[in-house]
Amino acid sequence: MKRDLESNFTKSNIEILREGPFKFLLIGVTSHAFTLWMEIVARNWLIWEMTGSIAAVGLVNFWRTIPVLFLAIPAGVIADRFDRRAILIITQIGILLVYGSIVFLLIMDLLSLMVVYGLFFLRGVMIAFNQPPRQALIPTLVGKESVSQAVALQQLLFNGTRIISPILAGFLFATAGSIAVFAVITGIEMVVILAWISIKVPPSKIVRKIKISVLESTIEGLKYVKGQRVVLLLLLYGFISLLLLQPFIVILPSLAGERFNIGPEGFGAFVSMMGIGSLIGPLILTLMGDFKAKGAMVSVSMCFSGFGLIALGLSPFLVLTMGILIIIGLFDSTQRTVTNGLLLTLTDPEYHGRVISLYLLDRGFVPLGSLFAGYAAESIGAPFALIIMGGTLSVGVLILLMLQPNFLKAR
Repeated sequence: MKRDLESNFTKSNIEILREGPFKFLLIGVTSHAFTLWMEIVARNWLIWEMTGSIAAVGLVNFWRTIPVLFLAIPAGVIADRFDRRAILIITQIGILLVYGSIVFLLIMDLLSLMVVYGLFFLRGVMIAFNQPPRQALIPTLVGKESVSQAVALQQLLFNGTRIISPILAGFLFATAGSIAVFAVITGIEMVVILAWISIKVPPSKIVRKIKISVLESTIEGLKYVKGQRVVLLLLLYGFISLLLLQPFIVILPSLAGERFNIGPEGFGAFVSMMGIGSLIGPLILTLMGDFKAKGAMVSVSMCFSGFGLIALGLSPFLVLTMGILIIIGLFDSTQRTVTNGLLLTLTDPEYHGRVISLYLLDRGFVPLGSLFAGYAAESIGAPFALIIMGGTLSVGVLILLMLQPNFLKAR
């Protein structure tokens, strides 16, 4: 049985990697992920070092992600109307310029808190337009029958960088300072741009949609999603997760700096522990191949993520905290991988950009969750804030399951 799983894993992924354009997409996504996890450590610790305030850390995360709330839907419409590869290249250049500006301002000692907020807001704008075409390209490059495995493989590589890059960022921050971290990030972003340029895809099959106005295209997408009950529930689950689970990372600098006194290297190690878990989840899904009851997998993973936050708030020991972070990373990555696959396989290709944009719209609520997490941690303490977030997440999932039990059978 084990040998069969390994054989299926190797065979299916080799076949997917033979698709030349998808190979370059994976290179770009993996490189981008490397900068993402480095930036999470660098950004949050830079603000923590500048201010010593969890609320300020939450605020920079607010400005970094709030553009998605307002731009996700138009970004999806644009992804369904224009050349997705061109959108990727243009937005990635914008992200490169943001990181390059941070390096320059740090060297010149001109970087203030307000400027940091502004630059990460601009990065958020670029990401809002970058993510829908990136995800929507997958079915075009590998075919609908391979989407689930392609998404799992992408998440496997994406999360694999989460183990190394946060530790590297923490080490660089502690030994060489913030300039070195952001300089490395800037250099890797150049690799991402080269990967996007190398992707060769035929002109979009949705060219005919250009004659439809943006408003009509948006309404068309919303009506389509309204008729897809499972998709609606996936979007709602995503909203709950991104409001109550993802923002907990703004509390981690406080745990690293105050509860355990382990500095930026420790904070980087915390993020890496989540990376180990997030690598295990997609790996298991890739080994499983196509399976039934994907809705049950999403629901169980979200519930256990909530339990993990509660345990994190109660944990008095560093080793136990590390283990809990691995578990949270495992269940969170499993939920997101299965959700992405379902959204792409249950919907028609001409709507992929708009469907993904609605899923990303949920991410617009991360800043609100970050603000809540930051101010709650300062007001009632980090442990109680984590317990409240985790308990609310698990209860919310259970309520949705009671209202829509058939979701457990979604596949």
